[in-house]
Amino acid sequence: MIVTPIIVLISIGTIANAIHPTLVKNHPLLLVALEPRNRWIILVADKVQFWPLLIFGTLRRLASDPLFFLLGHLYGDGAVRWAERKFDFGTGTIEKIEKVFQKAGPVLVFFFPGALVCVLAGATGMSPVLFFVLNIVGTIFTVTVLYHFASVVAGPVDAINGFYGDNFKWLTVVTVTLTALYIWNQWRQGKSEIQSLANLEEELGSPDADVGEEEEETAT
Repeated sequence: MIVTPIIVLISIGTIANAIHPTLVKNHPLLLVALEPRNRWIILVADKVQFWPLLIFGTLRRLASDPLFFLLGHLYGDGAVRWAERKFDFGTGTIEKIEKVFQKAGPVLVFFFPGALVCVLAGATGMSPVLFFVLNIVGTIFTVTVLYHFASVVAGPVDAINGFYGDNFKWLTVVTVTLTALYIWNQWRQGKSEIQSLANLEEELGSPDADVGEEEEETAT
């Protein structure tokens, strides 16, 4: 119930990134609906109306956040350790984020509600109501700011859009090829997101496992 939707969303986003030159040229709103990264919102802001972009961008950004929150809520520290293996690669970044989260968790959820932050929110016992309010309001705020920021950098954005418009066919071939090579390389090394998620249940075990261990220790 948690992993499958995440895998679907990641797959959709990967496909959108792979064919983004064509989507930027012909279907800008669809690009935001499939993969609302900051750069894509800024790039297509002058091609679509504000309200459709806000609605589709917000809903798509919010789609996976509750799933990662639930992951942290159910599996606690095990989910955080999984996120560390998945996102950190020994850089120590997650440890630093955890320290910041202890002091400013709500701020991170509001401004930076990525997978890691959402897992931490669930694992640290943040109230679901508080999480959803911060997540929704913060996402709406971010998408709105990105939309209006696009007008500030209109010159470079127009230049990039012009380049995409003139060359989107061969650019799409290049991006699809590079994406395929990247996925193959990650899969070969066992580092792909889908592989990690597919083995998630195996890595974390039952959400009741920790409870059972605690009860056993108490009884002893």
